[in-house]
Amino acid sequence: MGIGGFSVMQTHRGKVIALSLFALVALDGCANLQQKWNMLKSRRAFKQANLAYANKDYANAIELYNTTFALDPNPDPRVLVTTHFYRGSSSHLLYRPSKFDDPENDAKLEAAIKDYEKAIEFSKEHSDDFEMVKPYQQYGMEQLAAIYRDNLDDFENAERYFKALIEFDSATPERYYALADVYERFHDPEELPLLEQAIESYKKPVDLAPSDPLAYRQVANLLNKYGRFDETMDWLGKARDVQATNPEGYYLIAVHYWDKVYRDPDLTADAKKQYIELGLGQLDQALGIDDEYVDALIYKNLLLREQAKVDPRRRDELEAMANELRDRAMALREKQQEAEKAAAATSEGEEKQEPPTQPPSSH
Repeated sequence: MGIGGFSVMQTHRGKVIALSLFALVALDGCANLQQKWNMLKSRRAFKQANLAYANKDYANAIELYNTTFALDPNPDPRVLVTTHFYRGSSSHLLYRPSKFDDPENDAKLEAAIKDYEKAIEFSKEHSDDFEMVKPYQQYGMEQLAAIYRDNLDDFENAERYFKALIEFDSATPERYYALADVYERFHDPEELPLLEQAIESYKKPVDLAPSDPLAYRQVANLLNKYGRFDETMDWLGKARDVQATNPEGYYLIAVHYWDKVYRDPDLTADAKKQYIELGLGQLDQALGIDDEYVDALIYKNLLLREQAKVDPRRRDELEAMANELRDRAMALREKQQEAEKAAAATSEGEEKQEPPTQPPSSH
């Protein structure tokens, strides 16, 4: 039932606000009543803005964040930082990448950039006093880095923000790979050669985790992408050596030797023979560690077939050896798959067995 045009709930909320105002005035009798009232309304707008953002109503969120600042231009630093960030994010999410000239759409991205910059600025200013605002430096830099890289094709600013992210968090390997990606994207052998910077960025995570073979393989993969075979093999060798008892390192080197022999039409017969021998040597070491390593058996079979092409006098012998390895690999794979199915069935049966809810009755 309404009272004078207001619902009971609204009247109750009005009393709560009035009591809050009274408390604020009592705490600071010199404070301006209108200012205190605006601060309360600003906090309410802030909460409503966050709710609109959570509900993906970004246009409404922007209006409410604007109201937050209009009512209280100097809010609590926690409100200040987060309002700038999420207002910027709202504008960013409303922006639609386009090749066409669209000033209204472009203005959304410009607004996002300004707010992200402000969020970073105020986060730096207040993070000593309010720890919870510190991550917004990272969040803002991540968004700006992506905008300059993906939307504005601005190499200098993209590089600047990705480097700033590394300074902010130098222990995370992904930061260096992201910077390397910028160098790759903007690399132009004639106008803007950046490949060496990308490679150096890929090497940084090796220093962070010198015993992790994956860090070395990332460098190898990048070098291989640009056809730098000898350097690729060097880095794959480093990856192998940090885990010398793991057969995978030897196997991966052999795979690259096979790929080189099989796909490079400019390779001489002598070079093919050399790479085949090197690859077979790596696979023998892998199988010495695990003689049931199916993938190693398969690639030894493939390398022997390539050897048969460059050594026709031994063709029949080499192909027979390859066939034997192929058959063994197929038999082992079938055996392993059956074991996996049996283990899965056992696990499923155990999950279906529920413990009794009560002890059995005795008669």
